[in-house]
Amino acid sequence: MTPEFLGRVFLKEIGGKLRRIEVKEVADPDDIRKLVDVQVSAWRMQDRAEAVPSHVLKAASDNSGIVVSAFDIDTGEALAFAWGFLAMDERGPYHYSHQSAVIEEAKGSGLGFIVKQAQREAAMRRGLRRAKWTFDPLQALNTRFNLGKLGVVSWEYQVNYYGYMEDSINRGLRTDRLKAWWFLDSERVLRKARGELKSPSYESALAAGAEEVIEFDSEGKPCGFRKVDGDLVLIEIPRSIEEARARNSVEIWRNCTAEAMIYYMGRGYIDFEAVVDEGSGRVFHLLWRNSLEDILSGSSIKCQ
Repeated sequence: MTPEFLGRVFLKEIGGKLRRIEVKEVADPDDIRKLVDVQVSAWRMQDRAEAVPSHVLKAASDNSGIVVSAFDIDTGEALAFAWGFLAMDERGPYHYSHQSAVIEEAKGSGLGFIVKQAQREAAMRRGLRRAKWTFDPLQALNTRFNLGKLGVVSWEYQVNYYGYMEDSINRGLRTDRLKAWWFLDSERVLRKARGELKSPSYESALAAGAEEVIEFDSEGKPCGFRKVDGDLVLIEIPRSIEEARARNSVEIWRNCTAEAMIYYMGRGYIDFEAVVDEGSGRVFHLLWRNSLEDILSGSSIKCQ
């Protein structure tokens, strides 16, 4: 049975304190104003004007959008939130999740997962079966969260999606993004929500025939990618973008991984899992040349 998240109260230790946290849909203007503070903390914004203003969030909540948040019951502080709006494509309506964020102090607490699951439930209550958003494929934590924890899938790489931005996270780097689809009632996503479907280990991925395709020079910097024809490929990303910045290699990582993902996605591969080599800490996107239907059924890779 898949647990429910929306409307529940959770106990979480945050900042050395055990907090009672309520997860709910938000429509009250006073509650919505607090979500600006979440953005400022989560993305280390120097200027509050960079945040999505509360009146936009209020408009979304009142007009087919979804705004969910986690609040400290005792202090009223907003700790995390996710929001988006109704969108449409040739298959019909879906929820476009524009932002999700957790305050700095609560990162790693599991609130991000809880808020996203609440968002999934809110969308399904509206009769929606799909959600979509973008994420930076070079960010290891985001990759592990979206692919490994939530169970999104992607087959479309967008180069410089937002154009060049000046915030502390994106400054000086092309804003490449993966377009991620979350199939809300698929067996894959439900098993991820229940904690039953784990990401494959590095060793099991290799045993199933996965091949690493990013190539490196003598200094350990990426310098290209290999073209292989196996059904499983591993595309390595930096363990930390900040570490790559310090080595002056972040743009090289961006270019090499972009070329590899565009090449393989153009040949029918679907990005569906995050793989970590626990021994070295290396992080990979795992792409599978398989049908979307089989992946969404919860199929796992198998050793050869």
